[in-house]
Amino acid sequence: MSETRLVCVSQEAAAAVVAEATRPGDPDHTVHQDGAVVVIGYFDKRFPLDVADWAGERGHASDHEAASVIACL
Repeated sequence: MSETRLVCVSQEAAAAVVAEATRPGDPDHTVHQDGAVVVIGYFDKRFPLDVADWAGERGHASDHEAASVIACL
């Protein structure tokens, strides 16, 4: 499983991203919080793309941080 990290604007924002992106029972696509960072585990590159896009649109992560995740995919 590959991993990428999304830096959020705060720990509360990271918690909101984790709450939205968690897929119970899906071992192939995971998220967990490390302070203000969301660690995204994935097999399908669309998953971190969707998480970063959602977080950026809602202000949980800056456009720059969301774009960094998208660019590394």
